[in-house]
Amino acid sequence: MASQLFELTLIPPQGSTLGNAFAEVFLVNTTVGANIYTITSIENVVTVTTLNYHGLSAGASISLIGVTPFLYNGTYAVASIVDSTTFTFNLNGTYTGSAINVGSYVVINGSTNTVATVYSDSALTQPLVQPIAIVDNYFNFYADNSIDYDILLGGGNLTNSQLIQNIWALPSSIWQLDPNVWKTDPNLWDTPGTVTTVTTNVTNNVGQLYTGYDIIRAAMRLIQVSAVDVDLTASELKDGLESLNRMLDSWSLDELMLYEVKRETFPLIASQNPYTIGLGGIWNTIRPSKIVGAYLTLTNGSIPVDYPMQVINYDDYNDIRLKTLQTNFPGYLYYQPSFPIAECYIYPLYANNGASTAPGTITLTSWKPFSMIVDPSAPIQLPPGYWEAIVFNLSTRIAEEYQFDIRPTTVQLATAALIRLKRMNQRTNTLQTDVCLMNTSQMRYNIYSDGYGR
Repeated sequence: MASQLFELTLIPPQGSTLGNAFAEVFLVNTTVGANIYTITSIENVVTVTTLNYHGLSAGASISLIGVTPFLYNGTYAVASIVDSTTFTFNLNGTYTGSAINVGSYVVINGSTNTVATVYSDSALTQPLVQPIAIVDNYFNFYADNSIDYDILLGGGNLTNSQLIQNIWALPSSIWQLDPNVWKTDPNLWDTPGTVTTVTTNVTNNVGQLYTGYDIIRAAMRLIQVSAVDVDLTASELKDGLESLNRMLDSWSLDELMLYEVKRETFPLIASQNPYTIGLGGIWNTIRPSKIVGAYLTLTNGSIPVDYPMQVINYDDYNDIRLKTLQTNFPGYLYYQPSFPIAECYIYPLYANNGASTAPGTITLTSWKPFSMIVDPSAPIQLPPGYWEAIVFNLSTRIAEEYQFDIRPTTVQLATAALIRLKRMNQRTNTLQTDVCLMNTSQMRYNIYSDGYGR
């Protein structure tokens, strides 16, 4: 086996420090666990309560990192499942108390996906004890470069643990930290094997950067569930998160709540029909709520030419008699919104019979649902105006769930925020006139006389 040096320098924002951060190296296929709310132990039995569904089962292998006291850190087998947000494991030692910093954990998927062995020397003879302490924003190790690894960074002053997957596929070894989020923009990476100071990018007026917890706390304060200086309980945070995701799910079906229409390009396959669309489908993307436009692109030489396609409904598609007809120029698309994988039918079927020097592509314009808040501690970015609309409308939903009376001014502000968003997101349609009204026997329709004349 050949050794490879991996080194990582973490650049915190100006005036910040990483504190006692740690890194832990795993074989590939680890997944980040649920957000931890509390960790308590009585002698060697540790009870972990999470803020969201943990999805674990007894015997599952987990690895904790960034927990204080340090003795909680390490790899353990889940001993028992108390409920959907609580599980236990047995500590390697005894301790009675609670964690000061709860850190985070990863789930090690499968018997072969374990904490990796990495080394302090290029000969790969001196194994490092994990987790690896990050000293002066820097750590390194040697490892077998024929094996893929994941790294979990956490603890210290990091606002959010970060799982870096498949380290050898990374463009280099410099990672940048801004005050709220680990950035994965490849432009923030430097050349491999160097240690460089990277200046934090600052962009003004791009909308709000906040977490799900920030939204829930603000909404709860509006209906006086919590005071400004009192944190919410785990139960209140869960209730708020459920209400927030239900509201975003509902907004996903309202075109005027969507600040953008997604445009995506996919390859066409000769004689293929239908095309599955959704995560894991032939067209691998988030399942659209609705497809509102499409066009075909064929390339002649080096010049791509776009051909409009008409999106039709199921009645029009059912009326087509010869659905197996093939051509170089499909002109129609029917979207069957099955769940969780939808289907797109094109007509006629695509057949690349030399009309294009490269395989044809189709570009879809569609509504996409808002992303559900899975990690409420992770930053959310939306355009200006959404912060107030989400907070005030969420407060009205939570008030209904808690059976609280809500102030009329809160309802008015929630309604006004929605009106402003819908006004901004409204799309002006292009005026169209039926061709039959434009010309009849060389006579033109006169809108003033409601008749035909020259």
